[in-house]
Amino acid sequence: MGMALSLASAELVRNPTAVGTSIDVGQIVKGTLYDGSNTEGSFKGDRQVITRTGVYLTESGIYNKRLTINLTIGGLFWFSLPETKSFQTRRIQFGPGVGQAQGVYAFGDADNPAAKLQFGLFPHKYSDSKNLGEYLFRSGTYPGVITTGGWSYLNSAAYLAQGVRLTVPMLGGKLTNDLMFYMERDIEPAHDISPAYILKVNPTSFLEFSGGAVWSHGISLDSKRLSPEVNENAYSKITNKPITGAVDSATVNTPPDQLGYYTFEGVKLMGTASLDFGAMLSSDRVHPGDFKLYSEIALLGVKDQPFYYEKKSERMPLMVGVNIPTFGLLDMLSFELERYKSPFPNTNGSVLQGQLPIPINNGENPYVYDPTDPRYNDATNPEYGKDPFNMTRAELEKKMKQDDWKWSVYARRTISKGVSVYGQAASDHLRHFNFTATPAALPASSRPGQWYYVLRLEFGI
Repeated sequence: MGMALSLASAELVRNPTAVGTSIDVGQIVKGTLYDGSNTEGSFKGDRQVITRTGVYLTESGIYNKRLTINLTIGGLFWFSLPETKSFQTRRIQFGPGVGQAQGVYAFGDADNPAAKLQFGLFPHKYSDSKNLGEYLFRSGTYPGVITTGGWSYLNSAAYLAQGVRLTVPMLGGKLTNDLMFYMERDIEPAHDISPAYILKVNPTSFLEFSGGAVWSHGISLDSKRLSPEVNENAYSKITNKPITGAVDSATVNTPPDQLGYYTFEGVKLMGTASLDFGAMLSSDRVHPGDFKLYSEIALLGVKDQPFYYEKKSERMPLMVGVNIPTFGLLDMLSFELERYKSPFPNTNGSVLQGQLPIPINNGENPYVYDPTDPRYNDATNPEYGKDPFNMTRAELEKKMKQDDWKWSVYARRTISKGVSVYGQAASDHLRHFNFTATPAALPASSRPGQWYYVLRLEFGI
């Protein structure tokens, strides 16, 4: 019996425990902070200090050379934003969390698997991005809300997936197939399953392409949540305008049988490409990855819907990035630029607070965001230059204006084994959390000229 136990225990190889901590400090140089609700309430965020401290512990092991198990738990000390005179916004907060709880099973030859099945809670990253991009899983469909960061200011350009992923390499690794079934956790309606597929092509060591699709909320146990039949989510099939905020009689008096309702369900597409000059020029001073161009484009919703989602070009974020060689000065230096031509604010207000698939916050009049409305452009119209809230055209445009362009600079330097320094400056889609841990409806740097920076010191063994 003792020999049997010895043989059984020998099948499990446990890896050394990994522990570490990270300390972040930075500043919102120019920005606007929101209180986490779906209202218009906001606070000037210029020169706001931002700090966070994280700790983590990872346990991992391999059973029978086939099943790898990883578990990471940790905690975060953080401050809520915006800061007010209330003590609730000025005291340090702490929250525990799970970074991963996953298993990976290898099929076939354990040293050269024919396929791998990954399951549980785990980070999924498919591109070279350091901050922007990763649209397929991190972005909404209807509406196309884009997200960066989260609880971690840095090194968070990945999606924390909950579900299963089957990876099948082909042609000696030149083709890789990924089939995923992930549960929606961050984008309403929660609990739905979104099937996805990604094909990655590596024709050479320095060139890579990938393309993918996800059927957002494709498998739902409560399909009524996908398209709520309420007035706030209704539009007229006669005029193709939302019922909420309507001022013309044709839309207001739409008969019930001519009402349509917006839906969360849809198909997202993405494509990536990268060219690694470092791999082409590989030398003592330039290594693979040091000098690399990469890009990603996505279509957040293939099917058009009236009024809000009529133009595909307004649902297509584009990101380009480059790793810049520093010849040993830094481990990594990258710059990323993004353009997203959506005419609506990048808000998650209606999604999180109202569970509605519309790109404006609850209670806001949709016509405020329609620059083609003839009431505002026809000088012979009594409503010329005004909107339902009596704002001038200039005020309306100022209210609507969001920054189509986003940028991010990222740097990393290893000081010694287990000690690294990171830096990031960006105008991106980072949303801060209020004292109830609710993310703001809008990013802090959503308008032109707004940006922040953060530095991190990280220890790990």
